[in-house]
Amino acid sequence: MKPSETASRQTAKKFHLRTTLLIPFVLQIVAAVGLVGYLSFRNGQQAVNEMANRFQDQVEGRVSQRLDSYLATPTQVNTINLEAITLGLLDPQNLPGLTRYFWKQMQTFEHLSYINFGSPAGAFVGIGRENDRTLYLELIKPGDRGRYTRYALDAQGKPGAVLGQEDYAFQAEAWYANAVKAGKPVWSSIYQWSDRPEIISISSSYPVYNQQRQLIGVIGIDFILGQISEFLRELEILPGARVFIIERDGMIVASSSSEKPYTAVNGKAQRLNSLNSQDPLIQASATAINQGFWRFKGIKTSEQFELTMQNGEQVFVHVRPWQDQLGLDWLIVVAVPESSFMGQINENTRNTILLCFASLIVAITLGVIASRWLTRPIIKLTRATEALANGNFDQAVVVDDPLQIIEIEQLATTFNAMTQQLKVSFVTLEKQRNSFARFFPVEYLKFLQKQDVTHLELGDHVSKEMTIMFSDIRSFTTLAEKMTPKESFDFVNTYLQRVSPEIRNHNGFVVKFMGDGMMAVFPDRVEDALEAGIAQFAQLQLYNQERELAGYLPIDIGLGLHVGHMMVGMVGEHNRVQGDALSDNVNLTARLEGLTKYYGVSFLISDRVLEQLSHPDRYSIRFLDRVVVKGRTEAIAVYEVLDVLPAATHQLKLKTLEIFEQGLRYYAYGQLPEARQCFEQMLAIHPADKTAQLYLTRIQQMLKEGLPPNWAGVWVFTQK
Repeated sequence: MKPSETASRQTAKKFHLRTTLLIPFVLQIVAAVGLVGYLSFRNGQQAVNEMANRFQDQVEGRVSQRLDSYLATPTQVNTINLEAITLGLLDPQNLPGLTRYFWKQMQTFEHLSYINFGSPAGAFVGIGRENDRTLYLELIKPGDRGRYTRYALDAQGKPGAVLGQEDYAFQAEAWYANAVKAGKPVWSSIYQWSDRPEIISISSSYPVYNQQRQLIGVIGIDFILGQISEFLRELEILPGARVFIIERDGMIVASSSSEKPYTAVNGKAQRLNSLNSQDPLIQASATAINQGFWRFKGIKTSEQFELTMQNGEQVFVHVRPWQDQLGLDWLIVVAVPESSFMGQINENTRNTILLCFASLIVAITLGVIASRWLTRPIIKLTRATEALANGNFDQAVVVDDPLQIIEIEQLATTFNAMTQQLKVSFVTLEKQRNSFARFFPVEYLKFLQKQDVTHLELGDHVSKEMTIMFSDIRSFTTLAEKMTPKESFDFVNTYLQRVSPEIRNHNGFVVKFMGDGMMAVFPDRVEDALEAGIAQFAQLQLYNQERELAGYLPIDIGLGLHVGHMMVGMVGEHNRVQGDALSDNVNLTARLEGLTKYYGVSFLISDRVLEQLSHPDRYSIRFLDRVVVKGRTEAIAVYEVLDVLPAATHQLKLKTLEIFEQGLRYYAYGQLPEARQCFEQMLAIHPADKTAQLYLTRIQQMLKEGLPPNWAGVWVFTQK
């Protein structure tokens, strides 16, 4: 920002709207009445000066108000768009979504000329407005190598015919480069479109950063300055007068003259400086300002002076600075030849003196009434807008004055409708977000390194070594036969709601539910999976106590754990995807869970799980068997986790552990009578140990049929 601009912003004072409306209005009337009374005794030249000042003040006021209106809209829309991106409602990577969003805004804000977004990666989306008010799309995809394609847009905002293609280095344009350099919202310098040099515009640019302050891109809204020129030409000004706006270096921003704001130099269009204008009145006024006030930059407040043209005609010149909060600093110049209004002055002077005093009283009274009348609904709108910006959507502006301004009443109605739409939209979005989260939990998205559900694609997966868990309700089919379908669903959901959170509490996540069972993975430590299993059995014990109090039988579950390499990700087809885990290790874990019923235990783990425990001595674990499950050729050792058992059963199994292990050694060496003696001794202490009963059955079979060939203590399963 220039030093003069910084000083101007620091010294700017703020006023309430009522004060801003009332004081200038009253001051103008007071000054007019006083001056007219004085000028009535002066010559015609003094009357000309007064009328010139009044005319120029009014014109400059209208121009200033129109500039405030025109140039406030781009910054407001940019603020809305930036908030939408920050809240995750607008994805800058989704080019079709940006296209629809910008198209809708261009329909809503008819004074905007162009809305665009550009990213460091080269992606660009821009919606522009032609002179006939139709909209078009300019699009550069990341792989287009800086060449945009322009499309016509139909009534639904969908791209139609291709209108043209051209190279466009948007990152070198002022709207993009200035915002990136400043690192904050700025107005770009005024520039000509590279592909359409006859268009001179200025862009409100907002850099967009992610949470790590990395640049995502720049959103910009172009305002074509030709609209200001059109407004200046439509002003009801005196014949021969000129109204023009210039920058502090004298470059023309807009003018009421028909002269083009650019010139051709060596075949290229360049902006026109007011000092070089072919319009004699503009050129003479600019030269006088530049020479008389320490050049253009020296004007800090409104200035007026007279100059004499080469033909001897007197010209009244009025200059007013105009700034905005983002650094625009222009000069509004109104130049009126004396001959433009002398005839009207002579005609009106006779009546002015009689009416001036009455006008003063009436004007002041009306000014006070009008300012209160105008500001009352605007103040209501301001307060409602502030509340809306703070997240309070329960806002309604009621304009209940007997006499209402149509535009303000329409503004209040539109604001109320917008508030309701925003409220409904945010509620709907929140419901959708919560609904999606139940199908794709945050832990799942984090594991797949996705920001949200919209980024999930078919085939997304992570391949690594993980711990996998299978669990299942014992005898569920028998239980379900005694229930209605609704009772079955309620039963399963109640059970899952009790045990599933323990998986999440121990850094795992459920891959999928399988009726009365579930599959879960633990990406980090095997201890997470083991402790999650123990916690699930603790929840099951509490759940069974509640069932018994309600008159229902307790339930039991089987749970298996294994560690191995697997792929976890999204499977299915494009219209239906779900999470799943794929690997031979997944099948092995399912077999382990099934073996819990065979051995009469609740919780089985593989030797791989035991090997990776950092402190296995913290848990009560009993070796059960070495087996080859159906579909595999390699033997694995399986272990029972005793920590999930009731206290009495736990103690009995620890008490008989030494006898059990001795029996297993005899069994492995083929010393079957000795092994049978150990298991019988064990059952004498703990008759309910189903694993010991299983070994006695095996030993009886092998004593009758003989040991299998190459016996090494490994039991081979031929069925699942």
